[in-house]
Amino acid sequence: MLIKRAAIALIIVGLAACSSNPNEHKPAPLPTLPQKAMQLSLHKQWSVNVGDGLADDVVKLHAASQANVTYIASRDGVVLALNEQGKTIWQQKTKLPITSGVAAGYGILVIATAKGEVLALNPTDGQVVWRKQVLAPVLAPAALTADTVIVQSNDGKVYGLNPKTGDKQWVYDTPVPSLSLRGYATPLVVDDLAIVATATGRIIALDAKTGIAQWESRVATSQGRSELARIVDIDGDMLLAGDKQLYVSSYQGQLVALDIKKKPEPLWEFTTSSVQALAEGLGNVYVVDSASSIMAVDQETGKVVWKQSDFAWRGLSNPITLGNYLVVGDSEGYLHVMAQSDGRLLGRSRANGSVAMLEKTQDAVTVYTTKGQFSRWQLPTP
Repeated sequence: MLIKRAAIALIIVGLAACSSNPNEHKPAPLPTLPQKAMQLSLHKQWSVNVGDGLADDVVKLHAASQANVTYIASRDGVVLALNEQGKTIWQQKTKLPITSGVAAGYGILVIATAKGEVLALNPTDGQVVWRKQVLAPVLAPAALTADTVIVQSNDGKVYGLNPKTGDKQWVYDTPVPSLSLRGYATPLVVDDLAIVATATGRIIALDAKTGIAQWESRVATSQGRSELARIVDIDGDMLLAGDKQLYVSSYQGQLVALDIKKKPEPLWEFTTSSVQALAEGLGNVYVVDSASSIMAVDQETGKVVWKQSDFAWRGLSNPITLGNYLVVGDSEGYLHVMAQSDGRLLGRSRANGSVAMLEKTQDAVTVYTTKGQFSRWQLPTP
């Protein structure tokens, strides 16, 4: 059975090869910047190298921040703890193929590997607290509560582990198709629920303590004649706005809004294809689609406010909001700054390596590239 074998890049290349126009998916040239006096670029505060970085691995390794300390891992097993100035507090060389990134909370750090190992580390020194085996690789960060470590493995199983010992408290099976993208969205904890996304276009809410399903909702429908055309994975991280509005996007599916405090049926749907995490600001949800177009979608109505297509096929990262601006990275390492109001390009900077992940930390953006550069960038002070 072919479960989670297709990498995102290979699928996109495969779909592009089906086109009759060989130039259809050629990356767009860099858009023209405004006049120098009008430009707004990010300023790099610091950068560090984390192990061997991500190489060509398509799995995104999230960082985690807690108590003014940032934790980041590399694909070859290095875990770093950094202070606000980017100085290393400690380094742990696990020599493990980390595929989950880092989750932090409730006195532990959690990482997981391509070999199906889940580890808890001490956040003060990086020493291993416990180490447990699950049945398949874990490709997304864990979700943590005071009582449970929630991890979702590549075979669709969701585990609730004891945060002190790593012992299994419950296991829940989610459906898996015969072919899907390589990755999972990070589970999301809302009150007493752990909301997980599946490779079949569904989200399922589990009781975080018991693993018992409370409800599920379909957010994408598998269509098409071929197995590739029927892929509807939810790989981009879900977005919770306030305490009830949940936004979920899928590959070859939809961007969907749900009120999870009521009956979890879609409030609206917008057809798109995305594998990136969502962002919000100024009443909009921002989505980067599989063709690297950026759209601002009204949170209440699902109508497109603006669409920016000047970065087509440049391999854009997830978007991040910073003040009144929107930031995305691309496969050449450029960081593009746009206006949230209309998507106008305002400026750009450049990191070292293809941008794999952007994350917001207070008033700054942290950037992780495939070359292993982890850096912090800020807007200039007025």
